[in-house]
Amino acid sequence: MLLTKISSGEFGGRSLNLPPQSVTRAISAKVRSAIFNTLDVEGRIVLDLFAGGGTLGFEALSHGAEKVTFVDISDRAIKTLKQNATDLDVEKRIYIKKMDVKKYAKDLGLKYDIIFLDPPYKDFNNALVKTASNLLQLGGILVVSCSSRSFVEEPDDTLELDEKNYGDTKIVYLQKQ
Repeated sequence: MLLTKISSGEFGGRSLNLPPQSVTRAISAKVRSAIFNTLDVEGRIVLDLFAGGGTLGFEALSHGAEKVTFVDISDRAIKTLKQNATDLDVEKRIYIKKMDVKKYAKDLGLKYDIIFLDPPYKDFNNALVKTASNLLQLGGILVVSCSSRSFVEEPDDTLELDEKNYGDTKIVYLQKQ
C-alpha cells in the first residue's frame, strides 16, 4: 500500500493511505506544503474534487478547516478515504461522496470557501474549472492543480491571485468575485 504523510498542523507527520497510482495521482508533499503556506483554511468549508486518497482535504483538516467534502468516483479511492478518516478520527468533520464530479456539481445549492480541483492530468479541461468556480462562495478560492503544460482559463467571475509551477505541476489560485 502506498503512503504519504500530512506535512503539518494538527495531524502533521501522520500517515495517509493512497489508492494505487493506476487509480489516482497524489499531489507531492512539496506542492501541498506550498499550498498550505499560501492558504488560510482555518474554520473554512472545503471541497476536495477528484479526492483520491484525500491528501489535500485531510491536510486542510489538519490546518483547521471546519468541514471537508471529498468527491471521487473510484471505489478504491472511496475505500481509502474512509480508512484515512477512521485512522485520523475525523468522521464527524467530513462527507464522502462517491460520484462523478460533474454530477456532484450540477444543481448543488452548497457553496464552499475553498475548493481543490486536482483531476488526473489527462482529464483536465477548463469546463471543470468553470464548474468548480460555480460552487464557490463570494470571496472563495479555487485551487487548480494541473500539468504545467496546461492553460487555465480564468472564469469571468473569478480573479487569478497567483500561478506557480512545481516541476510538472501547475497550481493556480482563483478567487470568486
